[in-house]
Amino acid sequence: MSIAQSFLTKRVVLALCGLTLFWCSLARADYPDRSVRLIVPFPTGGATDILGRILAKKLGEMSGQSFVVENRAGAGGNVGMEAIARAQPDGYTIGMIITSHAINMSMPIKPSYDVQKDIVAIRTLAISNNILVVNPKVPATTVKELIAVGKDNKIPLNFGSSGNGTTPHFSGELFNKMAGINMRHVPYRGAGPAMVDLMGGNIEVMFDAITSAAPQIKAGKVRALAVTGETRSPVFPDVPTVAEAGLPGYFIEGWLGMVAPANIPAEGLTWLTKSIGEAMRSQDIQEKVEELGMVVSNLDAEKSKQFIAKEVQKWGAIVKLIDAKND
Repeated sequence: MSIAQSFLTKRVVLALCGLTLFWCSLARADYPDRSVRLIVPFPTGGATDILGRILAKKLGEMSGQSFVVENRAGAGGNVGMEAIARAQPDGYTIGMIITSHAINMSMPIKPSYDVQKDIVAIRTLAISNNILVVNPKVPATTVKELIAVGKDNKIPLNFGSSGNGTTPHFSGELFNKMAGINMRHVPYRGAGPAMVDLMGGNIEVMFDAITSAAPQIKAGKVRALAVTGETRSPVFPDVPTVAEAGLPGYFIEGWLGMVAPANIPAEGLTWLTKSIGEAMRSQDIQEKVEELGMVVSNLDAEKSKQFIAKEVQKWGAIVKLIDAKND
């Protein structure tokens, strides 16, 4: 082969390599180019499911691709989060995370995943509060009256939650400790089944997200006594906080976010972070979040990573304080 032919061959090879890299870069920039699975680790109807479906619809409109919601309930959200953590990290499986997933890192029986190693944060979406509700047959219209019923022991009090290690579970356990009573915890696979049992009289008390409890409260099927947050909810401005109503210093707040399996491609994470941020800033979603009784947070991927790390540490201290169990 002559020098000229060799030079020409090298030129062709380099050109082909450059063309290949160019087309590869275009392919990566086209994310998403097929449907995306969005795992919600709880049953339909709860706050996490509602916000997940709102975002799935919005992201579908933004991308031209389907964002398909898949509810994977069980074990206080651990079944769904394990499915997210173990999914192929290609950007086509994402999911919702809530406070309980940070809590579970400090529970005696730990989940098979680590929220700081096996998943990557995309966005922190909203801050939410729980609400303390009772079956209308419970002879208590205030927090102080409920505590009195609990201390009297003539009427057994069982409180339901969406599962062990969730903020509704911890809301009840902290209430027990600070009030000096012993309501028995009954964990469910999600807020929906627990609410059904509360309305049916199978349990007497429930701590639930304001979002999912609101319809039953407004319909008079359950009675609201207090909210667990630091301030009153705009959804129920006449309902006091637990601290106002008789337990000074009581305060539990939850949050919701979006995550993906660790090692998701950078282009996918970049698109998701940017697009979800834009979606959360849209007026219609902000109005919907406020309507659901939550406050938009909208932290980006790096700030969400730092936030989750702090939450793991904070809830670890609370687990010790109330001697929480998940067996």
